[in-house]
Parts: sequence; C-alpha cells; structure tokens
Amino acid sequence: MTQQTEKDDSLTKTTTPPTTPVTVKKPALYGTCECDVEKSTLEEEALAAVREHAFAVQSIGCSEMLPRTPELLFINLITLENHTNCIELTKKGWRVASNRNDCMNGDFRQLDIHTKYFDTLHSLLNEISPLYIKKFGEKLVEKLSELKKEQEQSKE
Repeated sequence: MTQQTEKDDSLTKTTTPPTTPVTVKKPALYGTCECDVEKSTLEEEALAAVREHAFAVQSIGCSEMLPRTPELLFINLITLENHTNCIELTKKGWRVASNRNDCMNGDFRQLDIHTKYFDTLHSLLNEISPLYIKKFGEKLVEKLSELKKEQEQSKE
C-alpha cells in the first residue's frame, strides 16, 4: 500500500519545468544562425546594435518571448545602473517599451520616455544611462589612444 501511495503522490505533485534564459550577456556571436532564413533589415540592425553596445551594458539580447516580425522586434536590456528595459525596434526607431524584460506595456507615469522614439540604440542609451555615456567615452578614448600608437609606430 505504501508504494501505491507514493505513486499517487507523484501524480498529484506539480513541478515547474526548468526555464531557459532569454537574454544573452555580452554575446560574442549573437545572431548567427545555421538556417537559410533571410533576416529582415530590422533584425539585422538589432543584431548589429546588440553586438555593438554589449560592452557598455550589463545584459542585452533579443526577446524570444515577445512577437518578432520583419517590422517589429524587442530587445531586453539591463543597463550598467541595473535598470531593466524592454526596447522596441520598429521602422519608427528605437523606443523604451517597458521597464521590465519581455514586456510591451510601459509605465503610464513615464509617458515621456515610453512615447519617445530614437534613431539609434546609442541615442536611446545616452538618454537612459549615464554610465553608458561614461563607458562609451572611455572606450572611445581607448580606441583613439590605440590609433595614435599605431600611427606613431608606422612613422618609425
């Protein structure tokens, strides 16, 4: 009778399946796909922006839960200040859709940021993340210093 009770208990217990992370922290080859499906121009722009800005944020990656069409996609982002954002990319531009990952609904008390479109992810990050500006500036100085060294070495 004990074995039967254990079997019955296992049937009534519910367990949560393991979850798969939907964002990639500082992806090296994010967006590489072995399939032959053509990516939309918008998706190509998003993947390039993810690679380009990964150094200056905690986490960035395309949402796998929200809709993705040739005209619309969402990017989950955590800034260096540890602020979570879901960024919408459409033909209108880049927009903070929400202060939560995988969420399209913004905070109605912050309409100014949730209704403003930016031409680039860089300009959006300049608006929402002071530490992004600092990190970007540091990276720019580093690259310029490297370039200066290369020029000095080539003159020798």
